[in-house]
Amino acid sequence: MGARSFIAYHRDVWIACGAMLLAVFLLTAVQYVELDRRFRTEMRTQAQIVGQNTSAALIFNAAPDAFEALASLQVARQVLSAELLRPDGTVFATYRHARPDHGWLQRWAGVETVQHAITVGGQTVGRLVVHADRSGILRDLAKFWAGGVAVMAIALGLSSFVSRGLRATVRAAQERNRYLALHDALTGLPNRAAFQDALSAAVERANRQGRLQVLMFIDVDNFKQINDATGHGGGDRVLREVGERLRRIVRPGDMVARIGGDEFGLLIEASSHPGEAASRIAADLVEQVPRAIDFEGETLRVSISIGIALLPRDARTADDAMQCADAAMYQAKREGKDAFRFFSAQLGEEIRRRSVMEAELRAGLAAGQLQLHYQPVYDPAGRIAGMEALARWQHPVRGMVPPSEFIALAESTGLIVELGLEALRVLRADIDAWKAQGLAVPRVALNLASTQFRRDAHRRRFMQALDTLQLTPEDVEFELTETAVFEDIADPDSVLRALRRGGYLLAIDDFGTGYSSLSFLRRLKCPKLKIDRSFVRDIERSEEAVLLIGSIIDVAHALSMQVVAEGVETEAERERLLSLGCDLLQGFLMSRPLPAQAVPAALRAAPVQPQQRLTTPAA
Repeated sequence: MGARSFIAYHRDVWIACGAMLLAVFLLTAVQYVELDRRFRTEMRTQAQIVGQNTSAALIFNAAPDAFEALASLQVARQVLSAELLRPDGTVFATYRHARPDHGWLQRWAGVETVQHAITVGGQTVGRLVVHADRSGILRDLAKFWAGGVAVMAIALGLSSFVSRGLRATVRAAQERNRYLALHDALTGLPNRAAFQDALSAAVERANRQGRLQVLMFIDVDNFKQINDATGHGGGDRVLREVGERLRRIVRPGDMVARIGGDEFGLLIEASSHPGEAASRIAADLVEQVPRAIDFEGETLRVSISIGIALLPRDARTADDAMQCADAAMYQAKREGKDAFRFFSAQLGEEIRRRSVMEAELRAGLAAGQLQLHYQPVYDPAGRIAGMEALARWQHPVRGMVPPSEFIALAESTGLIVELGLEALRVLRADIDAWKAQGLAVPRVALNLASTQFRRDAHRRRFMQALDTLQLTPEDVEFELTETAVFEDIADPDSVLRALRRGGYLLAIDDFGTGYSSLSFLRRLKCPKLKIDRSFVRDIERSEEAVLLIGSIIDVAHALSMQVVAEGVETEAERERLLSLGCDLLQGFLMSRPLPAQAVPAALRAAPVQPQQRLTTPAA
């Protein structure tokens, strides 16, 4: 440690030393003034006493008496010499102290001269001149200074001893805080901040020195379901084990980090052929990481999806590199998970296209470009029993954008929250317009996604919007996919329970494509179930589809649920569904989704079924 570092490290100690030295200096200065005043006072008093004792000797010219009086000054060790002078200035008697000279100290301190006029009856009979050594003041001052410094040293020593443990505790806390700022508390791996710093440095090396780098994003597939099924204990066990397996597989010097949730990052330096090295490592990861994990006697099975970006080929900034690896990872998920994919030019174009569309969708929501189209739902008698609202985006250049192109984008970017709120505002305006024409308006179903309510603030905004827009349970009901409801069902603060408490009807949409089970249906207690169109499509050519749909209808009826069949496109499908006891039908055979302006004609063409008093049991 250099002198400058040493001083900086012990800065507080040096400040305390400086303060105490200043205090000692000030006290020494005060002590000097006091010693000097006392010395002068003592010398004047000595001269006055001796002078009075020599007055008779001066009057009677008795030199022996004068010498005897002056000899009394020997008790004052600081007196060097004295002269008794007659009134005319001649010397009458002298005295000189017989002691060794103090040398340089005496010369540096100087000699104090005190004169005293000797008077008798108001007449001056002589004068006494006394010369005194001031070095005693400096000796006393040195003793005082040494005592002050000694006290200061003792105080600092005691303070240092007492505070040593505290300083050690503070240093340990600082080290711990620095560690936590750069590491994940659950896995002990570097966190996102540390990983981004390392990635920025790696990108710079790749750009300037040509040192090839491999970036991998790793996501644990279906982690949400593992977490829900086993609780946070099981989820934490999976994350710790995955992190440890990643750490064991990669080489020393390569970086493994947990960058958030169930996502991990790898940063690898490749000397040559980075693509081959990345493929080899990714293949090892896909093979070894998913091994079974034991948790409280239960075997947990995981798989991973990996996205790979090669630097500097794919990106020249850290942010671009993370986007590339993230896009490749989601490509691996879309293609079936449990695999790895490299970033490609096609994926780059997809990122650019999605970025442009995200900005346009954000602007479109603010500009009121969202529309709702409405597809009626019919009962066996041909009456309209309800309508489903389907989002459409009226783009000023592209025209009508179908939901398949922007709903998934809205969910992945978080815009689904604003889209859902805008859909409520559009629905309110459309219902008001229809009622203004004197029409009986059936209940309208809106689709909800679990991504709309990941945060409590989003749930509160949604429920507040329902209240502000006065959309009552008679106006609107909500359809949720099995996946969305499954994620939400165990949460006591979920939007599902909030909607139930508000009296809103809930329906399970696309039944059969998610986590279908009798236990699932019994726990949900929704009054309506919608069979996915993929089952309806096969009802004419597959007896298995007939048996499956019949079973779903029987189970739903046993649980007092209405059944709606989606995607009915032929008369044969309609007749077969009705023969199986299906309650309501929806599809192109009866009506395509209609823009809001065309709904009044449909409501006039077919009678509206009186609203049934279906209820959703409270959570």
